[in-house]
Amino acid sequence: MFLCSACNSKSQKWSGKCLSCSAWSTLSEIPDEPKKKSGGSSGRAAVHAETIVLNNHAATAVAHKRLSTGAAVVDEILGGGIVPGSLILLAGEPGIGKSTIVMQFAVAARGVLYISGEESADQVGLRLKRLDKEKKSNVSFVGTTDFETVDAAIRTQKPTLAIIDSVQTMRHPDVAGEPGGVAQVRAIANALMELANQTGVPVILIGHVTKDGSVAGPKTLEHLVDVVLSLEGERTDRLRFLRCFKNRFGPTDEVAVLEMLESGLQPVADPSGLLLEERSLPVPGTVVTCLMDGNRPLLVEIQALTTKTTFGFPQRRAQGVDSARLQILLAVLGRRMGLPVDQYDVFVNVVGGISADEPAADLAICMAIASSISEKTIPQTVTAFGEVGLSGEIRRVKNSDKRLKEAERQGFKFALVPTAKNMPQMKTLKLAPIADIRSVLEKIDK
Repeated sequence: MFLCSACNSKSQKWSGKCLSCSAWSTLSEIPDEPKKKSGGSSGRAAVHAETIVLNNHAATAVAHKRLSTGAAVVDEILGGGIVPGSLILLAGEPGIGKSTIVMQFAVAARGVLYISGEESADQVGLRLKRLDKEKKSNVSFVGTTDFETVDAAIRTQKPTLAIIDSVQTMRHPDVAGEPGGVAQVRAIANALMELANQTGVPVILIGHVTKDGSVAGPKTLEHLVDVVLSLEGERTDRLRFLRCFKNRFGPTDEVAVLEMLESGLQPVADPSGLLLEERSLPVPGTVVTCLMDGNRPLLVEIQALTTKTTFGFPQRRAQGVDSARLQILLAVLGRRMGLPVDQYDVFVNVVGGISADEPAADLAICMAIASSISEKTIPQTVTAFGEVGLSGEIRRVKNSDKRLKEAERQGFKFALVPTAKNMPQMKTLKLAPIADIRSVLEKIDK
């Protein structure tokens, strides 16, 4: 029998390449497993299983007090705070701010154990000094990559919160393979889940996102942990988005908008106002739309720039917009509106590093492109949202009421929206219903 050190899969014969994970030179011979005896009365001792009546257990269970992270928006994402004995995976690209935000959690709590296999005590201490200027925290540090040391430290100290940075650096002694491999990562997560359940110590496990956008392999850890948090954004931008993709103790449709400052990642009270505060003077090719990020409406500016095509094939470039979706919208504009899009290079950008990946941004993208080609400026008091179909119709999108209320709160006067039977009544925001893409230029003229 041969065992792969990368994915822990077994094979009957040796080969240079593992058939399960496609890794090279990872198969090593292991002794054959002994055959199990038949399940007769002489083969094994009787096993008794203890059962629990859930209704009675729920009535007598004691409610555990959740641990606050020090940020109200993060506590809201977690459903009220960190549950004792839970395992939380914090994922994100390297350098996005994962170590910074967990250190802020450590500053807010008391009796935190910080375990790092990447940084020394001096490096972690400098971050703690920057984030805890009043020196109120009492964070203990252990620098190791050996899981047995991690297990002993958590069981001995019984901290209020344990932070492990990161899962890719930890090594389990009972599993073959290098740290960061699928087998090692899975073994570490399973052992930490058991450790958290036995001790009641909540554990935050940091995991770096790989080049293909997954955490140490395709969905390796998500089913092994209680909570999956993802810190997203561009390292060059000041905004970060903390999303919850899995939560056994709370909602999964919340998102926190954070701003990277010298004092750490701080919550943004008005994300829409922050994104729109630096809008330029009215020029053709700019439209404001409202996106939904979880349950939070977010106003963003869509910019489009069109120039005459110099070569035979027009260029299409998009930042924050799916390129395939942009191609479809350009085809609709050319076919249904009669715009000469095949004669122009088209560049589309979403300001602020936001990803406009929902159909509600279709109408604003079409309006920005049409405005740039026709050289007609759209007033800055106008916002638009709606899905554009292949026949040119404008379809309704969900959470229209929340989008309109956010636009009204930000001071917009007109909103171009899909036609509906029961249009909502707004106080200061006038609604201009649009049935198809052909009427977009007419609305722009008005």
